[in-house]
Amino acid sequence: MLDTAKQPLYKGCKEGHSPLSSATRLMTIKTDHNLSEECVDAITEWAKDLLPEDNLLPASYYEVQKLVAGIGLPYKVIDVCIDNCMLYWREDENRNRCRFCRKLRYQETSGRVPIPYKRMWYLPITDRLKRLYTSQRTAEAMRWHGEHRQDGDITHPSDAEAWKHFQSLYPDFAYERRNVYLGLCTDGFNPFGKH
Repeated sequence: MLDTAKQPLYKGCKEGHSPLSSATRLMTIKTDHNLSEECVDAITEWAKDLLPEDNLLPASYYEVQKLVAGIGLPYKVIDVCIDNCMLYWREDENRNRCRFCRKLRYQETSGRVPIPYKRMWYLPITDRLKRLYTSQRTAEAMRWHGEHRQDGDITHPSDAEAWKHFQSLYPDFAYERRNVYLGLCTDGFNPFGKH
């Protein structure tokens, strides 16, 4: 698995372009744009033809899935209303119709296994964060370095000007347990300075 992350996609390609990075990018595009498997097959076939002969781009959606599955991150597949009204999850897991638009969850087929109209892949954040912190290189980028004050001390993220401003705009944000501060507690979030 690590070999596919370090291996160049083809001889002479830009640094950072590997079979694994290409596969994960394709999966992201598929999910973001709700593309069918056949569409991803067509894209990979077309891209593979454009690249040099010896390229290592996955040749189909099936190969992309195999490569991404090798990362070993757990994920959950959750059925979604065809109009994105709701997720069929937790207390709604056994519903057959959307509780908002009342559209059916499953397609009408002759098979015994029900086929949902729409699904999403959910990657739990805990496992992704653990993975980021296992590498010394990525762990350093994940740590809060704070803001340097004139007296030489480093402030805590909650003392930062950006946080104070954010908390003044959204005072209830911290009380909602589903909100994650991680994305905001980075050096890049600073509306008052450089990004």
